[in-house]
Amino acid sequence: MPQAPALIGNLVASALGRPAHVLDLREPAAGFIELDLRAAPPPGGWHPGHEVQFRVAPTLGRRYTVRTVNGADAEHIGVLVATEATGPGTAWIRRLRAGDQLTVLAGRHRPPRESGTRRLYLGDGCALGTLDALSRYGEAPIVAVEVPADAVAALADRWPRHRFLPAAQAPGDALQSWLERAITEGELADVDAALLLGHARSIQRQRRLLIDSQILTRRAITTRPYWANGKEGL
Repeated sequence: MPQAPALIGNLVASALGRPAHVLDLREPAAGFIELDLRAAPPPGGWHPGHEVQFRVAPTLGRRYTVRTVNGADAEHIGVLVATEATGPGTAWIRRLRAGDQLTVLAGRHRPPRESGTRRLYLGDGCALGTLDALSRYGEAPIVAVEVPADAVAALADRWPRHRFLPAAQAPGDALQSWLERAITEGELADVDAALLLGHARSIQRQRRLLIDSQILTRRAITTRPYWANGKEGL
């Protein structure tokens, strides 16, 4: 998965599936849904930033990220989902209701490779849950997220420590403009590592700018593309 014959999907589900049910759903901003789930933990337990999958159709899976784990209840997790795309994942999420039973596919937590202590986190709306989960660690991280313009105000109220940028016409342009300005103004002078998530082409541009500007070396930058032009049907 995320796309596999139904038989393979059944085998993966039998090996990695965890029973879960929906506790609550909220819409913190236009184009985003927060899921509260109670789910049996995988080996090693749940962790913020834990990658999970849901089978949204017999032959389709979609990957998401655990944003929160309730310390008092190790089975209570939160997942933030961007619903701007109109693919099967969005349709499946929008059909969920409190009390629904489902299966979460998850193995042991494998966090992304990160170096440094004062990190820069960049991504678009589909990466917000991951960025929020991972940026809780380190020293004064800088988090910039490109989101639909009509979601900026609500998201900024919900997560005031992040910088939300209204998306321009082309993916990544708003983040690229912000990054160029931040470099010129010296805002990233103390940054020693970066995690770049989301749109594949935008990640390439961001990495090249950080390296060419001598802000970071290639080894200090971790990337994880989530989608590309023509393949955004989440």
